[in-house]
Amino acid sequence: MTGHKSVMPINGVIGNKTLIDYLSFTWAPDELRRMTDLAKQGALLKAIPRFETNNKTIQAAFSAKPVEGLRYLWKRPAGFNPLTHFDKVTARLCEKVAAMPQPIKAPSPVCTPSMTQMMETALSSGYTSRADMRKELKAVCSALLNFSEFEVVPDAKYWEAYNDMIDSYGVQFLDALCCAELELWLHELNQKIGVPIPAPRFTMRARRSGLHGYSHSADLLCDGLPCGLLAWGAANHGCMVSFSGVGCAALDFQALHNVISHVPGVRITRVDLALDDYSGEHITYQGAIAGAEAGEFHPQRGRAPSWMKIESGEFVIAEIAKGIAKRFGMVPSKGCSLYVGSRINGKCCRIYEKGKQMQSAEHPHWVRAEGELHNKDRVIPLDVLVNPDPYFAGMYPQFAKWLAVVQEGDITPVRVTTFKNKFKTSRDNAVFNMSKMAGRLVNWLASVEGLSPEKIVNQLTAHLGKDDIPARLSMPLPPDLDELPLFST
Repeated sequence: MTGHKSVMPINGVIGNKTLIDYLSFTWAPDELRRMTDLAKQGALLKAIPRFETNNKTIQAAFSAKPVEGLRYLWKRPAGFNPLTHFDKVTARLCEKVAAMPQPIKAPSPVCTPSMTQMMETALSSGYTSRADMRKELKAVCSALLNFSEFEVVPDAKYWEAYNDMIDSYGVQFLDALCCAELELWLHELNQKIGVPIPAPRFTMRARRSGLHGYSHSADLLCDGLPCGLLAWGAANHGCMVSFSGVGCAALDFQALHNVISHVPGVRITRVDLALDDYSGEHITYQGAIAGAEAGEFHPQRGRAPSWMKIESGEFVIAEIAKGIAKRFGMVPSKGCSLYVGSRINGKCCRIYEKGKQMQSAEHPHWVRAEGELHNKDRVIPLDVLVNPDPYFAGMYPQFAKWLAVVQEGDITPVRVTTFKNKFKTSRDNAVFNMSKMAGRLVNWLASVEGLSPEKIVNQLTAHLGKDDIPARLSMPLPPDLDELPLFST
C-alpha cells in the first residue's frame, strides 16, 4: 500500500472527522434474558409439565421415557438440591462422613434425540436456509419457559440459579439458540448494514475452540478476508461480535446503529476512535509527548495516567540500515509511538506515525491519534456509532485540542463517565474491618460459650435502632444496583 486511499476507512458518518477503527458488542436472546431475570430472583427449575403443542420438536419428546406417567416432560426428584454442588461446607462434611447416603442425581436435561439432531443440523448448515430452523429453536425454548414450574430459593445465588437452569434445559440446546440468533443478525448485516454488493459480503468460518468465555466462536469474513470475530454460548449469556479495522471500513455505521438500537440488551464492549492528520502539521509525536508532560492527558478527577514512548529511528547510511535489518530483523523506519493509560482501567490511547508504519509514499508524515474505550465501569452509548467526534474529544483534553484544529471549529466534548459501585465497596470494606475488630469476640461467643447466631446478634445490636447504621452506608442506592452483583462472599 503506497497511499492513504487504499487504507483509509470509509466508515465515517458525513460531517465527522473521527473514524471508528474497532468495535465489539454483545447481546442475549430474549429467552436467555428471561432466564437471567429468573436467576436474579433465585428461581430454580422445578418441573416442565406436558402441554398441547404443534411444534414437531416438542412432540418428539412425547416418545421419550415418561416422568411420573404422562404428567411431566421433566421433573426434579424430591430431595435433590442443586445448590449443594456449590456449597463448600457441605462438600467437606461429605468427605468426613463416609456413611452419608449418596445424593440423589438430577434428571437429564430436556434434550431428546430429535433436539440433538436439530442442533447438529443448526450448527453445520448455511444461514441462507435457516429461517425455519431459527423460528423452531426459539419456539421450543419459549414454550418450555412458558410452561415451566419454578421454585424460589432465598439462599440461591445468581450464578448457582443460572447455571442450574441452563444445565436443566440443556446447555447445548441453548448454545444452538444463540448460534441461530447470531446467524439471523448476520443475515440482517448483509441485507442492511454492509455496503451493498450483489453477493453477501459477510460470512462466518467456524473455529475449533471458544473465545472470551463463550463456548463457540467463528471468524467473521468480509469478501473472504478476516474482518472480525463471532462468539456465542449460553454459559456466557448469548452472542458477541467484533469488527477489526478492515470490518469497520466496510460498514455503514448509520445503518448499523438503526439495526442494533432495536436489539434488547445490546452493549458496546469496546470501541476505538481514531483521528488522522495526513500532513503531520497538527498531530505530532513530539507534540504528544509535550502534552503528556504538561498534563493534557490527565482526567478532570483522579490520578494522572502513566505513559510510555517507543522510538524507532532511521540510519542516514543506507548500508548500516540494511545490515541491521539483515542481522536483527529490525527495520528502523516504522516511526515512533506514545501510549497513554492502560487497558486494565478501560481507557487508553496511542499516538503513532502511521505514514512510516504503512510506508506511505503519498503521506509520509501521516500521524494518527487513537483512543480505546472499554465498558469497564462505564456504559458506552450507541450514539458513538453515528456521532464519534464528541466522544473522541471527551477522552482526553489533548484530543479535544487536536480535533478542534483538524476540524477547524469548536466541538463540545462528551465524556463517558465511569460509575463505581460505592455502596458495594463501602459495605465490603465495613464487613472486612469489623471482622478484624470483632471477629475474635464473635468466635468466642459461638465456639466457647455456645451461643446461637441469633443470640450473638441480639447481644451486639439490641441497643440499636433501625436507623443506626454506619455513616459510610448512609447513601442513596444507584438505580442499577439490582443489575450488578451486590455482595462479595
